[in-house]
Amino acid sequence: MEQASYGFWGRMLRVNLTTGATRVEEPDPKIYRRYIGGTSLALYYLLREMPAGVDPLGPDNLIAITTSPTTGCQISGQARHTVAARSPLTGGLADSQCGGWWGAELKFAGWDGILIQGRAESPVYLSIEDETVQILPADNLSGKTTGEVDDLLHEAHPGKVRILQCGPAGENLVRFAALTADLRHFHGRGGLGTVFGSKHLRAIVVKGSHRKLAIADPEGLKTVRNWFNRGLKEHPAITVHHELGTPKGVMPLSVQGLLPTYNFQDGSFAAAEQVSGEAMNHEIGVGAESCYACGVACKRVVEGERDGFRVTRQYGGPEYESLGLLGPNLGVDNIVAIAECNERCNALGLDTISSGGTLAWAIECVERGLLSAADFDGMALTWNDPATYLTLLEKIARREGVGDILAEGSLRAAQQFGRGTARYALQVKGQEFPSHEPRGKWGVALGYAVSPNGADHLRAAHDPWFTKPGDYSTEYNYVDLEDLSPLGIIDPVPAEDLSPAKVRLFLYLQYVWSLHDVIEWCIFTAVPEFRALSLNQLTEIVRCVTGWRTSLFELLKVGERAITMARVFNCREGFSAKDDTLPERMFEPMRAGTLQGHAIDRQQFEEALTTYYGMMGWDAQGIPTKAKLEELDVGWLWEQLDMEQSSSSRQ
Repeated sequence: MEQASYGFWGRMLRVNLTTGATRVEEPDPKIYRRYIGGTSLALYYLLREMPAGVDPLGPDNLIAITTSPTTGCQISGQARHTVAARSPLTGGLADSQCGGWWGAELKFAGWDGILIQGRAESPVYLSIEDETVQILPADNLSGKTTGEVDDLLHEAHPGKVRILQCGPAGENLVRFAALTADLRHFHGRGGLGTVFGSKHLRAIVVKGSHRKLAIADPEGLKTVRNWFNRGLKEHPAITVHHELGTPKGVMPLSVQGLLPTYNFQDGSFAAAEQVSGEAMNHEIGVGAESCYACGVACKRVVEGERDGFRVTRQYGGPEYESLGLLGPNLGVDNIVAIAECNERCNALGLDTISSGGTLAWAIECVERGLLSAADFDGMALTWNDPATYLTLLEKIARREGVGDILAEGSLRAAQQFGRGTARYALQVKGQEFPSHEPRGKWGVALGYAVSPNGADHLRAAHDPWFTKPGDYSTEYNYVDLEDLSPLGIIDPVPAEDLSPAKVRLFLYLQYVWSLHDVIEWCIFTAVPEFRALSLNQLTEIVRCVTGWRTSLFELLKVGERAITMARVFNCREGFSAKDDTLPERMFEPMRAGTLQGHAIDRQQFEEALTTYYGMMGWDAQGIPTKAKLEELDVGWLWEQLDMEQSSSSRQ
């Protein structure tokens, strides 16, 4: 098979689950140049083809799966792919990037992406082996854990296949059901597993044979790759990341007062050392794994048992977010118990972040006397009770008893229970907070508020990248503003600040983070903390792969365009500035921890939103202006912003 152009096959796979039809679509090459891939290309299809107001759980919700020109190239950090649709959790955009091997395998099969619409009458899975595409019955997979399904599909499809699937939670339409790729890698947020389940699509199995991708400048790419690999080997932050993975963040964040504890009431956890990355490695760590072609190998693999809790190596091991939300935020001080809760979520296909956030909300409401054991099938909810949490996770995934309410997420559950419980749901737009405390990182607070997905820690840079060296602990002592000089960022700003200067830096780095999601680049090889890959070298990699005479300016415009396209998607679903809010707790003093007494200044926050809208070219309601859309070369989106015709309902 010949590629249509360097970095691309020029082929999108169309799948209609209602009719059972599949076909090849060959996009205009200009579409690739303008949107490239990842989030941006996915949004192009969602906005072009899906009208406002589509039921997130209905057959008309389009699933867009995309890669990028660098996906499948042998260079660290480029193994990701995107899945996007309308979110059943928020009613807005759900887009998620996942590492591992599945995205590269899709590229090796000769596809740049997949567009899935409709709903099968009964459970099915999609099999893709190069040009051979089949929709196959999946009745034998229904109700089984992701591990069981993985075994059955490997048995049915011998050889090196890669499997993307939802779990029982997705089948049962839990609003925060996740997707897992090869049991180790996840599209966790926004309910994308729920969308798969709503279409009766259990899995996508991929096997490709076209493993040598044509690129424009192989020697140029080799030069950059060699420099990049040397940087990865020599940089101390990469060494720590390889040794501990993302769980390395537990101890420094607790010391800084930035580790969410007891539903974000506190910022430091007394037992942090017992649940740290170091403790996990020592007690249950049995190895590390990598994503495709990546030299960092930061993925943890765990196995062990203690105090009646047990974890196997089948699902890899917990990342920082899972440790945080299922550990300190629930008061759990047993690393094996946390790992088992993580494993249970992965087996059932639950988002660990929303699972932990929803459980923490429920426990605090019981602690405050707003809810009781009678509301939870007779279970007395308390902090540090992982055995009960395991039971609740099963109930949520199967929608049994109170699990049917908790499966709606903390905001909808609070709306059902009433009694003032909504105040303690730590969420934005219906999506629960990740494990990062905004009261000590005000840029993160702004990022949570304006994210189209709801609270999302990967939508923009965190405040340490704006500050001077030494402002944070050793986790961030490698940051150097010189790495951001191509953006015109020269002067640092404090973490607890939302001045116009801070908003400007936030905005510029938001373009960069958005670009990462467009070209499917892993944040842990490209962020300034690691300094292994500069912005100019990232541009050079895109040039070497595609042959385009591109520039950092053009690529940042692609990142900016994706942010505004996501905003348009949400605006047409009835979202506006009124939804760019934070829970009241963020404006109240932290109860305990290193940052005890710290809170976000409400006036600064509100002024920062206004400043941000202005800098983005959006009006006072946070709606992109016609002039900005034209400047970004997406003027065709203006007609979708007729607010009188936009959906005002949140499904």
